[in-house]
Amino acid sequence: MIALVTGTLVTRELDRVEIMTAGGVGYECLIPLSVFEGLPATGQQVTLHTHLSVREDAWHLYGFAHPL
Repeated sequence: MIALVTGTLVTRELDRVEIMTAGGVGYECLIPLSVFEGLPATGQQVTLHTHLSVREDAWHLYGFAHPL
């Protein structure tokens, strides 16, 4: 399970972000609008608490500002 993602904010959109970790792995996280409003500028460090949703047809990683 992926509990946290910390790294450099590469892309920020209203419903998703891309975060590049220090190890060179990029994660796409789906986010609610409340998280988008609190994000730092692109290129800054960010940490998101995550929830991995696994379904038959897709895996989605959701990012939140605070633990669920």
